[in-house]
Amino acid sequence: MYFKLLITLICIFILKFNTVIALTQDLSLTILVKSPITMEYVLAKSVCKLLDRELRISHSFGGSNTLDCFTRLDDSVYEIIKKIEQNQFQYAIIKKADLANRPSNLAIRSILYFPAGEDYVFITNQNVDPTIIKDINYGILNHLLEFRYLHEAFYNFDEENLIVKQDIPMHMGTLRFSDEWKTDKKRRFIEVD
Repeated sequence: MYFKLLITLICIFILKFNTVIALTQDLSLTILVKSPITMEYVLAKSVCKLLDRELRISHSFGGSNTLDCFTRLDDSVYEIIKKIEQNQFQYAIIKKADLANRPSNLAIRSILYFPAGEDYVFITNQNVDPTIIKDINYGILNHLLEFRYLHEAFYNFDEENLIVKQDIPMHMGTLRFSDEWKTDKKRRFIEVD
């Protein structure tokens, strides 16, 4: 009897392992946005909500990590980009068009693209630890279905249009996450002759 219980618990742990490892460390995010009445603000609050959801799930499996996720308002997109470039702040959500009008900068990296009406980019500095970016990506993509229902503009979000290699270089953490995510998806499907 105890043997069956032990086997069952091990199977549950193995099946849920991807969820357990999603939040592997303490996270502290302050996401810069321009205004509280824009889609950038809604996206930033949604990212915080999904990461909080991931934290609660990891706590239910015995995790003890913490999450501090805040949204901070700034005066202009120029100031936001400047603060990210200079590593004063590490995260921001801005319109892709606002970055396209500026000269290319090696310090800015994209985490995810959000095609919500216009294209928005979740950006960071290149110096942010790739494992932190992987944790953020896992937290968002593990709850993608919930993300899609947070706002009507998010309904078409899927992993194909959130992780897109475009004009802005992707952060190394997102590239590593993408490789792991695709490899893990392939393992879930069993080919039958």
